[in-house]
Amino acid sequence: MSPLDQSLDQIKRSTFIRAPRSRVWRALTEISEFCRWFSAESEDPAFRPGAHIRLRSTYPGPYHGVEFSVDIEEIVPEQTFSWRWHPGVPDKDVSQEPTTLVTFRLEDAEGGTLVTVTETGFDRLLASRRARVFEENDRGWKTQMAAFERHFGETT
Repeated sequence: MSPLDQSLDQIKRSTFIRAPRSRVWRALTEISEFCRWFSAESEDPAFRPGAHIRLRSTYPGPYHGVEFSVDIEEIVPEQTFSWRWHPGVPDKDVSQEPTTLVTFRLEDAEGGTLVTVTETGFDRLLASRRARVFEENDRGWKTQMAAFERHFGETT
């Protein structure tokens, strides 16, 4: 793997939320609340291990209406929530391409909860898509973590 490929393997962002871990957990794992801050909609009733969840972006602009899905990997109450997905806006059928893994981890912190999201596996994507998708998702996670912070400003 070249040094460029290594730098394009992982996105990691953390934020501190002034709320108890149980409250932060609900915002991550109750699908209706998740959809509010993530700017998505879904007819699926709940996240559960092994579930294939279909979503549609409600984010204004070029991503509005884009359909995507997540395959729930792991749910450890108030600790870990992870899924696999095909990252980036699909420009062709990527169903045969490997997925990336998105993992949220919660930790107690003084006065609230530390939330860390990590997305890994970009090194397994098609070389022709890797840099673009990494850049899109790097910007996307910055936007999503800011939306998550705002969500708590509105609901706490």
